[in-house]
Amino acid sequence: MAFPIQAILCAIDFSPCCSLVCEYGMALARRTGARLYLLHAVHDPQDSLHPSAMFERGGDLTQTMADARQRMTRLMAHAALDWEAMVRFGDPVEQTLAVVDALPPCLVVSCSHGVSGLRRLLIGTVIERLSRTLDCPMLVVKPFSGDGGRPEAGFRCVVVSCDGSGHWHRIAPLLGLLQPDPTRPVHLVHAPEGPLDIPADTPTVSYAQAQQALQERLTRQFSRQAHRFFPERSNLSTWISPGDPEALVLKVVREQRADLIVVGVRPSGLVGRFISGSTTEALLRHGPCAVLTVPEAKAAPAPAGGE
Repeated sequence: MAFPIQAILCAIDFSPCCSLVCEYGMALARRTGARLYLLHAVHDPQDSLHPSAMFERGGDLTQTMADARQRMTRLMAHAALDWEAMVRFGDPVEQTLAVVDALPPCLVVSCSHGVSGLRRLLIGTVIERLSRTLDCPMLVVKPFSGDGGRPEAGFRCVVVSCDGSGHWHRIAPLLGLLQPDPTRPVHLVHAPEGPLDIPADTPTVSYAQAQQALQERLTRQFSRQAHRFFPERSNLSTWISPGDPEALVLKVVREQRADLIVVGVRPSGLVGRFISGSTTEALLRHGPCAVLTVPEAKAAPAPAGGE
């Protein structure tokens, strides 16, 4: 299923990496012809001595929101395209979701900050919370992503984290947007968790030999499927190895010096996520480069009357 991108939404918090977020947003808007929006959510800070919100004591909120618009204008002073400023009051995740719901199909661009310890354990970061709830793709850039390519040129090397469900092929329409040069390398990585199931009719051989033969067969199947989904890509490779998906993806990223990881987002229960997290959140947390999260397609609603 294609993503008809009609809007680019840059979610900014005026941290030092905001200029990078805007650079990617402008490059994507030019490439797609989509409308560019900048969103800043003014959070509700609490007074350190009293439980009431600070903005209840006068015109602080109005002035703060006006200041945010002025900072946006300065940030985009040299932008050679039309854009629209959006300033909202409230939780950044909730406000971003509300804006996305009101826009045509869009791609969100934001930046990851290093947050660890108890705060991450209890509530996660804004980026991780967005990755769980957004119904649209989100490009997360990182200020420490090394010598990656510039936004206007697109990403040089892409690693796609694939799983057994097959929904990863939904990112194919986005590759041309993020990596416009079809000759640049794309590596598709699949890590079945646990040993491969050996068919009952397998000839009598050692366990290691059976595992090797099965992995070779799966590699061939995976490669054929990948080339079917990405027919325009001339520099496509596939990697398959049982084990931890995060570890295999990061291994390929380091070896190939990739500057973008693409990962799907699958729904999971709160308890399971609290205990073990997810591959998506692990790659957002530990990936050394930009990450594109792509949500799994929603199931079609059941017909009325149960038919």
